[in-house]
Amino acid sequence: MLRLTVSEMNPSSQAGHGGRGRRLLGYSSIPHITVFIAVLLSLSCSTTHYRESADRETYGIIKEKSPAVPGMSKDFTIETEGETTALNALLEGLPRHDTSEEFLGSDGGGEKGASILSLEQALRIAVQNSRTYQNKKESLYLEFLGLTLERHNYTPIFSGNASGHVSGDPRLVDQASPFTESMAAAGGIIGQIETLTGTSADLLRGYADVVTEAGAVAEWDQASTKIQHDRNTSGQTTIGVEQLMKGGGRIAVSLASNFLRFITGDPRVSAESALAASFTQPLLRGAGAKVAAERLTQAERSALYALRDFTRFRMQFTVDIVSAYYNVLESRDVARNNSQSYGNFQKSVDRQRAFYEESRETKAALGRLEQAQLSTENSWTNSVRSYRQNLDRFKVQLGLPADALIMLDPAELDTLRQKGLQHPDIPTEDAVKVALQARLDLYNERDRVEDAGRKVVVAANALKPKLDLAAGVTIPNSGDDPALGLDLNRASWDVGLDTDLPFDRKAERNSYRATLIANEQAKRNLSLSEDTVKLEVREGWRNLDQARTTFEIAQKGVELNQRRVEEQDLLAELGRATALNLVDAQNDLTSSQNELVSALVNHTIARMTFWLDMGILYIKDNGQWEEVKDDRST
Repeated sequence: MLRLTVSEMNPSSQAGHGGRGRRLLGYSSIPHITVFIAVLLSLSCSTTHYRESADRETYGIIKEKSPAVPGMSKDFTIETEGETTALNALLEGLPRHDTSEEFLGSDGGGEKGASILSLEQALRIAVQNSRTYQNKKESLYLEFLGLTLERHNYTPIFSGNASGHVSGDPRLVDQASPFTESMAAAGGIIGQIETLTGTSADLLRGYADVVTEAGAVAEWDQASTKIQHDRNTSGQTTIGVEQLMKGGGRIAVSLASNFLRFITGDPRVSAESALAASFTQPLLRGAGAKVAAERLTQAERSALYALRDFTRFRMQFTVDIVSAYYNVLESRDVARNNSQSYGNFQKSVDRQRAFYEESRETKAALGRLEQAQLSTENSWTNSVRSYRQNLDRFKVQLGLPADALIMLDPAELDTLRQKGLQHPDIPTEDAVKVALQARLDLYNERDRVEDAGRKVVVAANALKPKLDLAAGVTIPNSGDDPALGLDLNRASWDVGLDTDLPFDRKAERNSYRATLIANEQAKRNLSLSEDTVKLEVREGWRNLDQARTTFEIAQKGVELNQRRVEEQDLLAELGRATALNLVDAQNDLTSSQNELVSALVNHTIARMTFWLDMGILYIKDNGQWEEVKDDRST
């Protein structure tokens, strides 16, 4: 901001005015004050203006760089006010659960009236409301906000300042007495009295001398000493512009002027101005765009890295939300299976107790079933507690209050069962090749190797001696001319070279050696990252293949154990079943049912993670992922 201070002119402005101090601002200066205030108001900007300006420029750069990053969100923003309204509208528009689930026991009534959240809606809420997601967006914004300053440094930068000062200096002044002044005045008019009255001037002077001597005797002629305050004023304004060139050159132009004539409107105030321009260009150290613009180059590349990191974060974020969503549904399904198992054991115990009362069953066999019933009841209550805890954690993960009345849509798990396994049919080595070409984090590592090589060049340049070409010109005005009446005839200029001798280069030497080491480390990091990607893809494929095998085994296990339970139930009706076989068959059925759900969920998450490892899991703005269509699914 340009700040101007009102003050009086220098001491010379008081000369020729009888020593009278003039007012700082007079009536004639009011129009000038109006202009002065208008300038200040025009330079005063609200905080809203600055915020909107920062957003406009930052979002513009993000939009400019986004096409270079596949999968980057098209409509990036960190604003949340409208999203909160949209979230409330979404929750209010969800269907409600109007029943109480018996398999949840005493917690079953807690789901009555809850909003049913589908997977798509959960992803949309997570993108809008997740604290982690919002923090990542703001970190990306701040990275690009810093880039706006680096770009600004290479644009014309205007500056202005003004100062005004008023000072007072006291001094002692001897002042003649009124008697002395009167006698001096009388001596001056003696000639006039002689002309008017005809009295001799000598006689009148004699009388005056007598009166003067009498006054001297009476000490009427004693001078007095007074303190007089001299007020000095000064004022200066400077307006300049500076341009930093990407080749290392710097151009600066400034206009310095006494600005008080404009403020006060007093023509008696002199206006002294000078226009100065300078140019500096490094010839050795700091010369060249690669060296001089290194900070800007690195800021541009770091912003691109942040964009890639955020895009990959969005992939991982979607996988995490989907995984958590299905895990909640899985724990709910486990609670249902355990509840059914508990109910089946209750029936078996009641039947065996009846047989025992008829002496058709031993007490030991009945006790074994009763113990299994207690264990199953404990597993059931634990699974209900686990489900409620997982649901509460998922609410927080979405950014919802922990006491929000929601439930996840069980139909999503049914849909997953209906689709079955969608197993990609792609050779592992082909998947590795795709990952090496598509992984955004690998792009960053490759670019960092280039960064490290560029920094070696910059550090080597710093070892050179300083040799700068410097030129300047100053054009003043004559003291009586207006403020901008520059006098080219009085211009002064200079051209020269600035240098220093490289006697001490210890710090530069160490920096150069460090960049060489950093360059080698960057190459090793890239090699390590490539190997890590290969391992992740192969491990992801093994996990996916293992999940398929586990699902197929669990599927067969469910079919087998269902037949076992049915067989044991028939034998129990005939009184020929053993307690051990009944317990084992029911426990194995419950376990295989839970394993089947877990295997189905694990395979789904493993498939998404496999696409993530390959770098081809593309995420929409609402958090939904796009399924890869070019695989030959089984």
